[in-house]
Formats: sequence, C-alpha cells, structure tokens
Amino acid sequence: MLGIGRTFQISEVPERMTVLENLLLAPKRQMGEGIFNVFLHPLKIKGENEKYLKNAYEILELVQLYNLRNEYAGNLSGGQRKLLSLGRILMSEPTLLLLDEPTAGVNPTLIKDLVIAIRNLRNEKGETILLVEHNMKVISEICDRVIVLDFGKKIAEGTPQEIQKNEKVLEAYLSGSSKRKAFHEDS
Repeated sequence: MLGIGRTFQISEVPERMTVLENLLLAPKRQMGEGIFNVFLHPLKIKGENEKYLKNAYEILELVQLYNLRNEYAGNLSGGQRKLLSLGRILMSEPTLLLLDEPTAGVNPTLIKDLVIAIRNLRNEKGETILLVEHNMKVISEICDRVIVLDFGKKIAEGTPQEIQKNEKVLEAYLSGSSKRKAFHEDS
C-alpha cells in the first residue's frame, strides 16, 4: 500500500449510512472482514473496532462533523460531504493527501471549516498535502508553496504572495494586469 489518500471534486458518500458509519468503512484490512477471524479472534476484532471508533471520533472532531455523527450522510450539504470525504480518507491513515478542489461548490461558511480542517492536518498531524484549488484565498491560507500550471505546463512557483504578483499567472488566469485588482480582492 502506497499510503496515498485522495478526495474527489464531487463527493460521493453512502447516503443511507450515518456519518460515523461512513468513517468506519474506510480502514483497510479490518480483521472482522475475514469470516474465520470472527470465530478465531473475537477479542482482537473487538480491540481493533474500539481503536477505529476512537480514531473516528477524533477525526470527526477534526473535520467538525462530530455533532452530525449520527446523521445520515444523504442529509448532509455538499460542503459537509466534502468534510466527510476528507474524514474517510484520514481513517485510512495516508502518508500523502491529494485534495482535488476541496472547496468547489461549497458555501463560504463551510469553506472556512474545510480550511481549518486542512490546516489542522498540516500543522497538528504533520500530513503532506497536495492541493489542487482555484480559490486563491484558500491557497493563501493553506499553502506554503504554490506551483501554477497553465495547460499542463508550469508557469510559476513560489509563495502565495509571490504568485499573486506574478505577471505570467495574471496573464494566464486573468487575461492580463487589467484584472489584477479583482484577483487581489478575491484573495
């Protein structure tokens, strides 16, 4: 196992399961999945289940869904589903997180929650995160280094502050410096 966890731009969740049940699906190679283990190692399975439950509660706190742990995933908003997807990935204990447009289509309040959760992963848990995002404000709040691609080719690299002033980036994404003000207002 490579230890890579990935979220998708559109979050799909088992809608008829609770938020907590969704998280408990995620760990790989659970002992209880083996039919013989159920009979041969019931105490080990019980211990493993308790460990996963404790981990799930911690992750629900981290992604700010603890209060919704017993809610059906199908009742969550789009932003809450993205938080749930992030939580499910964390349950698999990845060494690298690939986040594809985590804030796309999310309301501003939940964007703040997502940013806090991602920052906590980076700062408190030391997770390595590769983020694909178009929202410069989100990038500025999360990223230390930014690489900008235009049609698959790298056109700039630097801190978020350097990228916001980069002429190639402004030209590629804002059709030139006339829209620079709008770029900075969004960030």
